[in-house]
Amino acid sequence: MLRFGTAGIPNGVKSYEKGIELLKKRGLDSLEVEFVYGVRMSDSRAEEVGQLAREQGIVLTCHGPYYINLNAVEPEKLEASIKRIKRTIQAGRVMEAFSVTFHAGFYLKQEPKQVLNSIRERLSEIMEDERGPGMPQVAPETTGKASQFGSLSELLQVVKGQANMSVCIDFAHLHARSIGRYNSAKETEFVLGKVVRALGEDALSHMHFHMAGIAYGPKGEQNHLNLAESDLNYPEILQVLKSWNVGGVVTCESPNLQDDACLLKETYSRY
Repeated sequence: MLRFGTAGIPNGVKSYEKGIELLKKRGLDSLEVEFVYGVRMSDSRAEEVGQLAREQGIVLTCHGPYYINLNAVEPEKLEASIKRIKRTIQAGRVMEAFSVTFHAGFYLKQEPKQVLNSIRERLSEIMEDERGPGMPQVAPETTGKASQFGSLSELLQVVKGQANMSVCIDFAHLHARSIGRYNSAKETEFVLGKVVRALGEDALSHMHFHMAGIAYGPKGEQNHLNLAESDLNYPEILQVLKSWNVGGVVTCESPNLQDDACLLKETYSRY
């Protein structure tokens, strides 16, 4: 039901060929292609990576560039953000990725409702331009600081009613953004219930998740940690995902990428 893998090529190797081989050996079955500093991969290379992943039973997702702000005031910054999202979608389409994610934008001292409406409108326009055969699911990601646009409620309102859109729920970000909440079975059920109410029960069959240990302070996220060094209650979160028959991909973003990805998969498998 859920596949587990790493955010980027696993530690200790430098190519997608070696990375996919290592994931397979470790019993993992997904890989998030990180375009966080720009989509610097040709379509021909994306096609190669996609083919290799399919041959090894590895499901791909993509993470778009950090430099995206769909609430940018300057026209050139907004245009660049739109182009980066479209380029990520195109790369995902060529490699036959399951889902693409990105951080949608910033408040810039504007009213949150106004920001939400602007980002929803701009994402709708992007989807209208890009929608077509082979398009991956588009799932903006929950963010780790309350000062940044991207709460679960905001993103559900952004994607609600839009075809081929979902949300990427980063459990570490939810935990950090709320300064320690969203860290129990009951709270995880609350999260999934919100998804069902906004997007329908079918949304739970194709979810995109991020998970890692995380350090946080009064303003939210500080940095990722290994699971053993964090208070993230991943066993209870995974138990709820299993009991609710949630499907999709869980991408591990801990510093010890493949080790914690294996820990997550092994914990999930025990339920």
